[in-house]
Amino acid sequence: MRRLARPLSALALLAFSFAGCAKKSSSTMPPADSMGGAMAKSMSSPGSAGASMDDASAAPSAMPEMAAKSEVAEMDEDMVADAESEERLPVQARPVRIPELTAGTFDDTLNPATLHAFATSMLNLEGGQTIASALVGPLTVVRVVDGRGAPLADVGVTIEGQRNHAKTLRSGTDGRVVIMSAWDLRGETGDTFVVTAGGEHAVVQIGSQETRLVVRDRTAQPVRSLDLALVIDATGSMGDEIEYLKAEIANIAHEVARTYPGVDQRYALVVYRDEGDQYVTRHFNFTHNLGRFTKQLSRQQADGGGDYPEAMDAAMLDAAALSWRDRGSRMLFLVADAPPHAEAMAATLNTAEELRGQGVAMYPIAASGVAESAELVMRAAAAMSGGEYIFLTDDSGVGNTHAEPHIPCYSVQTLRNSMLRAIASELAGERIEADPQRTIRQVGSSQGGVCTAGKPQLAS
Repeated sequence: MRRLARPLSALALLAFSFAGCAKKSSSTMPPADSMGGAMAKSMSSPGSAGASMDDASAAPSAMPEMAAKSEVAEMDEDMVADAESEERLPVQARPVRIPELTAGTFDDTLNPATLHAFATSMLNLEGGQTIASALVGPLTVVRVVDGRGAPLADVGVTIEGQRNHAKTLRSGTDGRVVIMSAWDLRGETGDTFVVTAGGEHAVVQIGSQETRLVVRDRTAQPVRSLDLALVIDATGSMGDEIEYLKAEIANIAHEVARTYPGVDQRYALVVYRDEGDQYVTRHFNFTHNLGRFTKQLSRQQADGGGDYPEAMDAAMLDAAALSWRDRGSRMLFLVADAPPHAEAMAATLNTAEELRGQGVAMYPIAASGVAESAELVMRAAAAMSGGEYIFLTDDSGVGNTHAEPHIPCYSVQTLRNSMLRAIASELAGERIEADPQRTIRQVGSSQGGVCTAGKPQLAS
């Protein structure tokens, strides 16, 4: 049975309200004209179907429809007030407070043996065989670059095996394409395959971690736009954490808007519960208006649920139907503490594949209560799209106990810093390392995101 949300105490609510106000102060991170510049320095030293977020409300829906794109960026009074508020204290200069969630991050694309070991141990999971089987084969990374070696984003990369199995993927802002052999090259028996991009070809060894494909007639450009979607489980078991998430995420959105004024930013929201609840999904399409986005987010409440699995598959369908732009950075944060139903696991993976095809980098955030089945789905979505797996930890004292992930090494920082670092990396087109001075706790050891000690942990 699904655990019930623990009520927040009056003192905790007061602390949350105070923190929400405090987090509207301006950041120490300076604006940057080049992608990743200011954020890198700061972090190394963070309804109804088809409903727009500009609407006052959204009716519940289980089936998504494409909504019209927002055309004009709008500035609201909240953004002006934020820009003029007092300077925010650096994270390392103050202790972790209750309203600040803490999290670890892990990049399975840099640690394929860890992902392989975990997936292998999950092959007998009810409903999860499709996902586990997709992850057990070798993982290959191809990076598309220009003649100077700079990453080329949004380039169609066709992969073709010896049996003429062809598939086209899209390079991320870092120029990478992650190829899951058991999923993308199903049925192939050779040790190599061919990649084609921009008229250039290369033979790639299956399992290689960095094959560069140089496209000399193109020049890399800075990332000038950001589409950021939040997909949030709003069932009762998220009650403790969802209020804090509202404050964290609203603050993050304001922080990004301040730090990257030259980046055209849009935000979207999908919330979901399950069949039999007040609604299955509600989604609010992309908007430039940060004030309206945070207002819609603040209106969401945790309720419903019942059994452990939830309608994650329906929420991901809604996310895939959002009006994602064809260029720039496209990111999705999936915040959940439960997997989809067993019979919907394969469908969830197929929808993640659809988002991947649109160039969306997925960064799942595992809340308390996440078990192996949810971890499997979330890590699969992150790895196949070139994102990272983020998981909340007990260091903040918020919510119920957070399960230890099947991961040998990670650093714990605030969730805010973890998410800001992910956004900064996507905008910079390169992986930005976590600042050791902001690390609260270290598990194992790593270098450049690659575990250097500790064995891959298997599901028990």
